[in-house]
Amino acid sequence: TEGSNPFRSAILEVLPMAYLVLARKYRPTLFADLVGQQPLIRTLRNAMRLGRVHHALLFAGARGVGKTTAARLFSRALNCEKGPTPEPCGTCQPCQQILAGSCADVLEIDGASNTGVDNVRELRESSRYLPSLCRTKITIIDEVHMLSTAAFNALLKVLEEPPPHVKFIFATTEAHKLPATILSRCQRFDFRRLSQRQLFEHVREVAQKEQVSVSDAVLSAVAREAQGSVRDALSLLDQVLSFGAAADGSTDAALLESLGVVDRELIFAMWDAILRRAAADLLQQVGQIEARGHDLAQVAALLAEHARDLAVLVADPAPAAEILDVSAGELEQLRQQAQKLSAVDLQRIFALLRQVAEDVGRSPMPRISLEMGLLRLLQLAPVADVESLLQKLDALAAGAPQGGSAAVMAPRGGPPPGAAARP
Repeated sequence: TEGSNPFRSAILEVLPMAYLVLARKYRPTLFADLVGQQPLIRTLRNAMRLGRVHHALLFAGARGVGKTTAARLFSRALNCEKGPTPEPCGTCQPCQQILAGSCADVLEIDGASNTGVDNVRELRESSRYLPSLCRTKITIIDEVHMLSTAAFNALLKVLEEPPPHVKFIFATTEAHKLPATILSRCQRFDFRRLSQRQLFEHVREVAQKEQVSVSDAVLSAVAREAQGSVRDALSLLDQVLSFGAAADGSTDAALLESLGVVDRELIFAMWDAILRRAAADLLQQVGQIEARGHDLAQVAALLAEHARDLAVLVADPAPAAEILDVSAGELEQLRQQAQKLSAVDLQRIFALLRQVAEDVGRSPMPRISLEMGLLRLLQLAPVADVESLLQKLDALAAGAPQGGSAAVMAPRGGPPPGAAARP
Protein backbone atom coordinates (compact mmCIF):
# COMPACT_ATOMS: atom_id res chain seq x y z
CA THR A 1 0.00 0.00 0.00
CA GLU A 2 1.00 3.62 -0.29
CA GLY A 3 1.56 4.02 3.47
CA SER A 4 3.84 1.00 3.82
CA ASN A 5 5.93 1.73 0.72
CA PRO A 6 7.62 5.15 0.78
CA PHE A 7 9.09 4.63 -2.69
CA ARG A 8 5.72 4.17 -4.41
CA SER A 9 5.06 7.88 -4.98
CA ALA A 10 8.54 8.43 -6.36
CA ILE A 11 8.16 5.49 -8.76
CA LEU A 12 4.81 6.73 -10.00
CA GLU A 13 6.29 10.15 -10.74
CA VAL A 14 9.06 8.60 -12.84
CA LEU A 15 6.90 6.18 -14.80
CA PRO A 16 4.99 7.71 -17.75
CA MET A 17 1.22 7.79 -17.37
CA ALA A 18 -0.50 5.17 -19.51
CA TYR A 19 -2.52 6.67 -22.35
CA LEU A 20 -6.22 5.89 -22.28
CA VAL A 21 -7.68 5.52 -25.75
CA LEU A 22 -10.67 7.66 -26.67
CA ALA A 23 -13.01 4.65 -26.94
CA ARG A 24 -12.38 3.91 -23.24
CA LYS A 25 -11.98 7.49 -22.08
CA TYR A 26 -15.41 8.48 -23.41
CA ARG A 27 -17.23 5.22 -22.67
CA PRO A 28 -20.73 6.19 -21.43
CA THR A 29 -21.31 6.09 -17.68
CA LEU A 30 -25.02 6.98 -17.91
CA PHE A 31 -27.82 5.73 -20.12
CA ALA A 32 -28.26 9.24 -21.49
CA ASP A 33 -24.69 9.15 -22.84
CA LEU A 34 -25.30 6.04 -24.97
CA VAL A 35 -25.40 7.35 -28.54
CA GLY A 36 -28.08 6.32 -31.01
CA GLN A 37 -29.95 3.74 -28.89
CA GLN A 38 -32.75 5.84 -27.40
CA PRO A 39 -35.73 3.47 -28.00
CA LEU A 40 -33.85 0.55 -26.47
CA ILE A 41 -32.65 2.57 -23.49
CA ARG A 42 -36.18 3.82 -22.86
CA THR A 43 -37.40 0.23 -22.57
CA LEU A 44 -34.65 -0.71 -20.11
CA ARG A 45 -35.22 2.36 -17.94
CA ASN A 46 -38.97 1.81 -17.86
CA ALA A 47 -38.47 -1.83 -16.91
CA MET A 48 -36.45 -0.76 -13.87
CA ARG A 49 -38.89 1.97 -12.99
CA LEU A 50 -41.88 -0.42 -13.15
CA GLY A 51 -40.08 -3.36 -11.56
CA ARG A 52 -40.44 -5.53 -14.68
CA VAL A 53 -36.80 -6.53 -15.21
CA HIS A 54 -36.44 -9.81 -17.06
CA HIS A 55 -34.05 -12.40 -15.66
CA ALA A 56 -32.26 -12.93 -19.02
CA LEU A 57 -31.48 -10.20 -21.55
CA LEU A 58 -29.95 -10.61 -25.00
CA PHE A 59 -28.15 -7.62 -26.51
CA ALA A 60 -27.63 -8.18 -30.25
CA GLY A 61 -26.06 -5.89 -32.80
CA ALA A 62 -22.99 -4.95 -34.79
CA ARG A 63 -19.58 -4.36 -33.25
CA GLY A 64 -18.91 -1.19 -31.33
CA VAL A 65 -22.49 0.02 -30.87
CA GLY A 66 -22.67 -0.25 -27.06
CA LYS A 67 -23.81 -3.76 -26.15
CA THR A 68 -21.21 -4.44 -23.41
CA THR A 69 -21.40 -0.83 -22.23
CA ALA A 70 -25.18 -1.09 -21.85
CA ALA A 71 -24.76 -4.35 -19.92
CA ARG A 72 -22.43 -2.64 -17.45
CA LEU A 73 -24.75 0.35 -17.14
CA PHE A 74 -27.66 -2.01 -16.49
CA SER A 75 -25.64 -3.80 -13.79
CA ARG A 76 -24.93 -0.51 -12.02
CA ALA A 77 -28.56 0.57 -12.29
CA LEU A 78 -29.77 -2.66 -10.66
CA ASN A 79 -27.18 -2.69 -7.87
CA CYS A 80 -26.92 0.99 -6.99
CA GLU A 81 -27.63 1.66 -3.31
CA LYS A 82 -30.33 4.12 -4.42
CA GLY A 83 -31.85 1.61 -6.81
CA PRO A 84 -32.85 -0.21 -8.74
CA THR A 85 -32.87 3.12 -10.54
CA PRO A 86 -32.55 4.30 -14.15
CA GLU A 87 -30.02 6.86 -12.93
CA PRO A 88 -27.25 5.18 -10.86
CA CYS A 89 -25.46 7.57 -8.53
CA GLY A 90 -21.93 6.53 -9.47
CA THR A 91 -20.63 7.28 -5.96
CA CYS A 92 -21.73 4.28 -3.88
CA GLN A 93 -19.48 1.27 -3.44
CA PRO A 94 -21.34 -1.06 -5.87
CA CYS A 95 -21.36 1.62 -8.58
CA GLN A 96 -17.67 2.34 -8.20
CA GLN A 97 -16.66 -1.32 -8.15
CA ILE A 98 -18.76 -2.17 -11.21
CA LEU A 99 -17.38 0.88 -13.02
CA ALA A 100 -13.83 -0.23 -12.20
CA GLY A 101 -14.58 -3.83 -13.19
CA SER A 102 -13.65 -5.20 -9.75
CA CYS A 103 -17.07 -6.20 -8.41
CA ALA A 104 -17.22 -9.86 -7.42
CA ASP A 105 -20.98 -10.01 -7.94
CA VAL A 106 -20.87 -8.81 -11.56
CA LEU A 107 -19.10 -11.50 -13.55
CA GLU A 108 -18.10 -10.68 -17.12
CA ILE A 109 -17.16 -13.73 -19.20
CA ASP A 110 -15.74 -13.91 -22.70
CA GLY A 111 -17.76 -16.55 -24.50
CA ALA A 112 -15.03 -17.04 -27.09
CA SER A 113 -12.54 -18.37 -24.51
CA ASN A 114 -15.02 -20.11 -22.19
CA THR A 115 -16.85 -22.29 -24.65
CA GLY A 116 -16.87 -25.60 -22.79
CA VAL A 117 -19.61 -27.23 -20.77
CA ASP A 118 -17.38 -27.25 -17.67
CA ASN A 119 -17.28 -23.45 -17.68
CA VAL A 120 -21.06 -23.28 -17.73
CA ARG A 121 -21.34 -25.86 -14.96
CA GLU A 122 -19.08 -23.74 -12.74
CA LEU A 123 -21.22 -20.73 -13.56
CA ARG A 124 -24.38 -22.67 -12.72
CA GLU A 125 -22.98 -23.79 -9.37
CA SER A 126 -21.82 -20.30 -8.38
CA SER A 127 -25.24 -18.81 -9.20
CA ARG A 128 -26.76 -20.64 -6.22
CA TYR A 129 -24.86 -18.47 -3.72
CA LEU A 130 -26.11 -15.07 -2.63
CA PRO A 131 -24.19 -11.95 -3.71
CA SER A 132 -21.58 -10.68 -1.26
CA LEU A 133 -22.03 -6.93 -1.75
CA CYS A 134 -24.62 -6.16 -4.39
CA ARG A 135 -28.36 -6.67 -4.49
CA THR A 136 -28.24 -8.83 -7.61
CA LYS A 137 -25.64 -11.21 -8.98
CA ILE A 138 -25.24 -10.51 -12.69
CA THR A 139 -23.46 -12.63 -15.27
CA ILE A 140 -22.48 -10.96 -18.54
CA ILE A 141 -21.43 -13.34 -21.34
CA ASP A 142 -19.89 -11.50 -24.28
CA GLU A 143 -19.94 -13.15 -27.72
CA VAL A 144 -22.30 -15.77 -26.34
CA HIS A 145 -22.77 -17.35 -29.77
CA MET A 146 -19.29 -18.88 -29.39
CA LEU A 147 -20.49 -21.32 -26.70
CA SER A 148 -20.64 -24.97 -27.67
CA THR A 149 -23.88 -26.92 -28.05
CA ALA A 150 -23.20 -28.79 -24.82
CA ALA A 151 -22.59 -25.51 -23.00
CA PHE A 152 -25.91 -24.11 -24.24
CA ASN A 153 -27.71 -27.24 -23.08
CA ALA A 154 -26.12 -26.96 -19.64
CA LEU A 155 -27.31 -23.37 -19.45
CA LEU A 156 -30.94 -24.06 -20.29
CA LYS A 157 -32.34 -24.97 -16.88
CA VAL A 158 -30.70 -22.19 -14.86
CA LEU A 159 -31.60 -19.73 -17.62
CA GLU A 160 -35.26 -20.68 -17.50
CA GLU A 161 -35.66 -20.73 -13.70
CA PRO A 162 -32.75 -18.85 -12.15
CA PRO A 163 -32.57 -17.97 -8.45
CA PRO A 164 -34.27 -14.64 -7.66
CA HIS A 165 -30.94 -12.91 -7.02
CA VAL A 166 -29.43 -13.83 -10.43
CA LYS A 167 -29.67 -12.03 -13.78
CA PHE A 168 -28.07 -12.96 -17.10
CA ILE A 169 -27.05 -10.55 -19.84
CA PHE A 170 -25.85 -11.98 -23.16
CA ALA A 171 -24.12 -9.91 -25.85
CA THR A 172 -23.54 -11.11 -29.40
CA THR A 173 -22.87 -9.88 -32.91
CA GLU A 174 -24.45 -13.00 -34.46
CA ALA A 175 -27.74 -13.68 -32.75
CA HIS A 176 -28.83 -16.05 -35.51
CA LYS A 177 -26.27 -18.59 -34.27
CA LEU A 178 -27.98 -18.96 -30.89
CA PRO A 179 -30.26 -21.98 -30.44
CA ALA A 180 -33.98 -21.30 -30.44
CA THR A 181 -34.19 -22.77 -26.92
CA ILE A 182 -31.89 -19.98 -25.68
CA LEU A 183 -33.62 -17.21 -27.64
CA SER A 184 -37.03 -18.20 -26.28
CA ARG A 185 -35.80 -17.76 -22.71
CA CYS A 186 -34.37 -14.26 -23.26
CA GLN A 187 -35.74 -10.79 -23.76
CA ARG A 188 -34.04 -9.57 -26.92
CA PHE A 189 -32.78 -6.03 -27.61
CA ASP A 190 -31.36 -5.20 -31.04
CA PHE A 191 -28.77 -2.42 -31.09
CA ARG A 192 -28.82 -0.41 -34.29
CA ARG A 193 -25.89 0.89 -36.29
CA LEU A 194 -25.41 4.63 -36.05
CA SER A 195 -25.96 6.80 -39.09
CA GLN A 196 -23.08 8.73 -40.58
CA ARG A 197 -24.60 11.96 -39.31
CA GLN A 198 -24.84 10.67 -35.73
CA LEU A 199 -21.25 9.46 -35.80
CA PHE A 200 -20.10 12.76 -37.28
CA GLU A 201 -21.73 14.73 -34.47
CA HIS A 202 -20.29 12.38 -31.84
CA VAL A 203 -16.69 12.47 -33.06
CA ARG A 204 -16.88 16.24 -33.48
CA GLU A 205 -18.04 16.55 -29.87
CA VAL A 206 -15.17 14.32 -28.71
CA ALA A 207 -12.68 16.37 -30.73
CA GLN A 208 -13.97 19.54 -29.05
CA LYS A 209 -13.56 17.94 -25.62
CA GLU A 210 -10.00 17.03 -26.53
CA GLN A 211 -9.47 20.67 -27.58
CA VAL A 212 -8.19 19.79 -31.03
CA SER A 213 -9.21 21.19 -34.40
CA VAL A 214 -10.19 18.68 -37.08
CA SER A 215 -11.89 19.69 -40.32
CA ASP A 216 -15.41 18.55 -41.11
CA ALA A 217 -14.13 16.75 -44.21
CA VAL A 218 -11.84 14.52 -42.11
CA LEU A 219 -14.56 13.93 -39.51
CA SER A 220 -16.99 12.96 -42.28
CA ALA A 221 -14.47 10.48 -43.64
CA VAL A 222 -13.97 9.03 -40.15
CA ALA A 223 -17.73 8.67 -39.65
CA ARG A 224 -18.18 7.06 -43.07
CA GLU A 225 -15.29 4.62 -42.61
CA ALA A 226 -16.56 3.52 -39.17
CA GLN A 227 -19.69 2.02 -40.80
CA GLY A 228 -21.98 2.65 -37.87
CA SER A 229 -19.55 1.64 -35.09
CA VAL A 230 -18.83 4.19 -32.35
CA ARG A 231 -15.72 2.32 -31.22
CA ASP A 232 -14.30 2.23 -34.75
CA ALA A 233 -15.00 5.93 -35.20
CA LEU A 234 -13.18 6.85 -31.98
CA SER A 235 -10.25 4.58 -32.87
CA LEU A 236 -9.92 6.32 -36.25
CA LEU A 237 -10.16 9.71 -34.55
CA ASP A 238 -7.39 8.61 -32.18
CA GLN A 239 -5.22 7.85 -35.22
CA VAL A 240 -6.02 11.21 -36.78
CA LEU A 241 -5.06 13.06 -33.60
CA SER A 242 -1.81 11.10 -33.31
CA PHE A 243 -0.83 11.99 -36.87
CA GLY A 244 -1.83 15.63 -36.47
CA ALA A 245 0.15 15.98 -33.24
CA ALA A 246 3.33 14.78 -34.96
CA ALA A 247 3.06 16.88 -38.13
CA ASP A 248 2.66 20.64 -38.32
CA GLY A 249 0.09 22.04 -40.71
CA SER A 250 -1.29 18.65 -41.75
CA THR A 251 -3.65 18.84 -44.70
CA ASP A 252 -6.89 16.91 -44.98
CA ALA A 253 -5.40 14.76 -47.74
CA ALA A 254 -2.43 13.85 -45.54
CA LEU A 255 -4.70 12.98 -42.61
CA LEU A 256 -6.90 10.78 -44.78
CA GLU A 257 -3.85 9.11 -46.29
CA SER A 258 -2.57 8.34 -42.79
CA LEU A 259 -5.82 6.46 -42.14
CA GLY A 260 -5.66 4.54 -45.38
CA VAL A 261 -9.09 5.92 -46.28
CA VAL A 262 -10.01 6.63 -49.89
CA ASP A 263 -10.71 10.35 -50.21
CA ARG A 264 -14.32 10.98 -51.19
CA GLU A 265 -13.18 13.75 -53.54
CA LEU A 266 -11.17 11.18 -55.48
CA ILE A 267 -14.33 9.15 -56.10
CA PHE A 268 -16.10 12.29 -57.34
CA ALA A 269 -13.13 13.05 -59.61
CA MET A 270 -13.21 9.53 -61.07
CA TRP A 271 -16.93 9.87 -61.76
CA ASP A 272 -16.32 13.24 -63.45
CA ALA A 273 -13.82 11.49 -65.71
CA ILE A 274 -16.36 8.76 -66.45
CA LEU A 275 -19.01 11.33 -67.39
CA ARG A 276 -16.51 13.13 -69.65
CA ARG A 277 -15.33 9.78 -71.07
CA ALA A 278 -11.77 10.90 -70.31
CA ALA A 279 -9.88 7.60 -70.36
CA ALA A 280 -6.45 9.15 -69.76
CA ASP A 281 -7.60 10.99 -66.61
CA LEU A 282 -9.33 7.87 -65.31
CA LEU A 283 -6.27 5.66 -65.77
CA GLN A 284 -4.07 8.28 -64.14
CA GLN A 285 -6.34 8.37 -61.10
CA VAL A 286 -6.21 4.57 -60.82
CA GLY A 287 -2.42 4.79 -60.78
CA GLN A 288 -2.51 7.39 -58.02
CA ILE A 289 -4.83 5.23 -55.95
CA GLU A 290 -2.58 2.19 -56.30
CA ALA A 291 0.48 4.26 -55.39
CA ARG A 292 -1.21 5.24 -52.13
CA GLY A 293 -1.73 1.57 -51.26
CA HIS A 294 -5.53 1.55 -51.32
CA ASP A 295 -7.48 -1.65 -51.87
CA LEU A 296 -8.60 -1.50 -55.49
CA ALA A 297 -11.57 -3.77 -54.84
CA GLN A 298 -12.76 -1.28 -52.22
CA VAL A 299 -12.35 1.54 -54.74
CA ALA A 300 -14.50 -0.34 -57.25
CA ALA A 301 -17.11 -0.92 -54.53
CA LEU A 302 -17.09 2.81 -53.70
CA LEU A 303 -17.65 3.63 -57.37
CA ALA A 304 -20.63 1.25 -57.41
CA GLU A 305 -21.96 2.81 -54.19
CA HIS A 306 -21.64 6.22 -55.86
CA ALA A 307 -23.78 4.91 -58.74
CA ARG A 308 -26.41 3.87 -56.20
CA ASP A 309 -26.39 7.38 -54.69
CA LEU A 310 -26.88 8.93 -58.12
CA ALA A 311 -29.72 6.50 -58.88
CA VAL A 312 -31.48 7.50 -55.65
CA LEU A 313 -31.24 11.17 -56.65
CA VAL A 314 -32.59 10.49 -60.13
CA ALA A 315 -35.46 8.35 -58.81
CA ASP A 316 -36.70 10.78 -56.16
CA PRO A 317 -34.67 13.91 -55.34
CA ALA A 318 -36.90 15.05 -52.45
CA PRO A 319 -35.92 12.64 -49.62
CA ALA A 320 -32.41 12.09 -50.95
CA ALA A 321 -30.71 14.01 -48.14
CA GLU A 322 -32.09 11.61 -45.52
CA ILE A 323 -31.65 8.44 -47.55
CA LEU A 324 -28.11 9.11 -48.74
CA ASP A 325 -26.81 10.32 -45.36
CA VAL A 326 -24.14 12.60 -46.89
CA SER A 327 -22.96 16.12 -46.18
CA ALA A 328 -24.53 19.15 -47.86
CA GLY A 329 -21.48 19.70 -50.09
CA GLU A 330 -21.44 16.09 -51.27
CA LEU A 331 -25.18 16.19 -51.92
CA GLU A 332 -24.77 19.20 -54.21
CA GLN A 333 -21.98 17.47 -56.13
CA LEU A 334 -24.15 14.38 -56.52
CA ARG A 335 -27.00 16.48 -57.88
CA GLN A 336 -24.75 18.04 -60.51
CA GLN A 337 -23.60 14.63 -61.69
CA ALA A 338 -27.10 13.12 -61.58
CA GLN A 339 -28.35 15.68 -64.10
CA LYS A 340 -26.14 14.09 -66.77
CA LEU A 341 -27.47 10.53 -66.42
CA SER A 342 -30.74 8.69 -66.76
CA ALA A 343 -32.10 6.01 -64.46
CA VAL A 344 -31.60 3.32 -67.11
CA ASP A 345 -27.96 4.33 -67.64
CA LEU A 346 -27.28 4.21 -63.90
CA GLN A 347 -28.73 0.71 -63.62
CA ARG A 348 -26.42 -0.51 -66.38
CA ILE A 349 -23.42 1.29 -64.88
CA PHE A 350 -24.10 -0.12 -61.41
CA ALA A 351 -24.40 -3.66 -62.77
CA LEU A 352 -21.07 -3.31 -64.55
CA LEU A 353 -19.30 -1.75 -61.56
CA ARG A 354 -20.60 -4.47 -59.26
CA GLN A 355 -19.14 -7.07 -61.60
CA VAL A 356 -15.87 -5.13 -61.77
CA ALA A 357 -15.65 -5.05 -57.95
CA GLU A 358 -16.09 -8.84 -57.83
CA ASP A 359 -13.50 -9.37 -60.57
CA VAL A 360 -10.93 -7.08 -58.93
CA GLY A 361 -11.42 -8.78 -55.55
CA ARG A 362 -10.42 -12.21 -56.86
CA SER A 363 -8.06 -11.21 -59.68
CA PRO A 364 -4.28 -11.80 -59.48
CA MET A 365 -3.94 -8.52 -61.43
CA PRO A 366 -6.27 -6.12 -59.58
CA ARG A 367 -5.05 -2.92 -61.23
CA ILE A 368 -5.39 -4.27 -64.76
CA SER A 369 -8.82 -5.71 -63.96
CA LEU A 370 -9.99 -2.36 -62.61
CA GLU A 371 -8.59 -0.44 -65.57
CA MET A 372 -10.16 -2.78 -68.13
CA GLY A 373 -13.48 -2.65 -66.31
CA LEU A 374 -13.48 1.16 -66.30
CA LEU A 375 -12.50 1.29 -69.98
CA ARG A 376 -15.40 -1.06 -70.73
CA LEU A 377 -17.62 1.33 -68.79
CA LEU A 378 -16.57 4.24 -70.99
CA GLN A 379 -17.74 2.30 -74.08
CA LEU A 380 -21.33 2.06 -72.82
CA ALA A 381 -23.52 4.15 -75.10
CA PRO A 382 -26.33 6.15 -73.49
CA VAL A 383 -29.68 4.40 -73.67
CA ALA A 384 -32.60 6.41 -74.97
CA ASP A 385 -36.01 6.03 -73.37
CA VAL A 386 -38.32 3.74 -75.40
CA GLU A 387 -41.23 6.18 -75.24
CA SER A 388 -39.10 9.05 -76.53
CA LEU A 389 -37.85 6.87 -79.41
CA LEU A 390 -41.41 6.00 -80.38
CA GLN A 391 -42.40 9.64 -80.28
CA LYS A 392 -39.51 10.54 -82.58
CA LEU A 393 -40.45 7.78 -84.99
CA ASP A 394 -44.06 8.97 -84.96
CA ALA A 395 -42.90 12.49 -85.75
CA LEU A 396 -40.70 11.26 -88.61
CA ALA A 397 -43.51 9.16 -90.04
CA ALA A 398 -46.01 11.98 -89.79
CA GLY A 399 -43.72 14.41 -91.63
CA ALA A 400 -42.48 11.97 -94.31
CA PRO A 401 -43.39 12.89 -97.95
CA GLN A 402 -45.55 10.55 -100.05
CA GLY A 403 -43.44 7.99 -101.82
CA GLY A 404 -40.62 8.55 -99.39
CA SER A 405 -38.11 6.03 -98.24
CA ALA A 406 -39.52 2.68 -97.25
CA ALA A 407 -37.28 2.72 -94.18
CA VAL A 408 -39.49 5.32 -92.56
CA MET A 409 -41.86 3.61 -90.13
CA ALA A 410 -45.53 4.40 -90.02
CA PRO A 411 -47.24 5.87 -86.98
CA ARG A 412 -48.31 3.37 -84.39
CA GLY A 413 -51.74 1.90 -85.13
CA GLY A 414 -51.83 2.84 -88.83
CA PRO A 415 -50.82 1.17 -92.12
CA PRO A 416 -47.47 1.91 -93.79
CA PRO A 417 -47.42 5.02 -96.01
CA GLY A 418 -48.64 4.28 -99.53
CA ALA A 419 -50.07 0.90 -98.66
CA ALA A 420 -52.97 -0.11 -100.91
CA ALA A 421 -56.26 -0.91 -99.28
CA ARG A 422 -57.10 -4.60 -99.52
CA PRO A 423 -60.49 -5.18 -101.18
